[in-house]
Amino acid sequence: MHGVRGSLRIVLAIFVILLVQTAFGRVLAPYPFTPVLGLPFVFALATAPFVRVLRGVLTAFAVGYLYDLFTGNPLGIHTFLFVAGYLVAWLCGYVFSFRGIPFEMSLTFILSLVLGGLLEAIRSFVPGGMSWSGGALALSLFGSSVATALVAPLGFALARRLDPAAERSVA
Repeated sequence: MHGVRGSLRIVLAIFVILLVQTAFGRVLAPYPFTPVLGLPFVFALATAPFVRVLRGVLTAFAVGYLYDLFTGNPLGIHTFLFVAGYLVAWLCGYVFSFRGIPFEMSLTFILSLVLGGLLEAIRSFVPGGMSWSGGALALSLFGSSVATALVAPLGFALARRLDPAAERSVA
């Protein structure tokens, strides 16, 4: 039951963060440097040793669904990407044993870049999808990934605070 409460707290926190980001998005983060604030939370759950995979996937699904609702994308795009990102981050957390802020930031940067590219590839096939030039797409993906990586330590810390199962033990 504690795990469910932790997941609900994370989903609620992301809901509030999305409301604030939507209301103050242009002021807080200009266009190409808009972070995807839900990814660090999902990655924190993925790399936590005491979070079961099913609970993490369901939480990533809920967070992705919220992103779909807030961004106005067709339902399922962010949901799929957040679940896929969770599973890849879980695999990285399982394979790589090192931890710390550099790991959190590099994991978030690399996966944000990959997931952002996958998002744009999926959007190009959706009716009414956006068409980008190469330079604009690269700037947008790189800027968003850098911004997301810079806020990743805060997202990881807040996720650990909201969900005690996401806390890592000291080696």
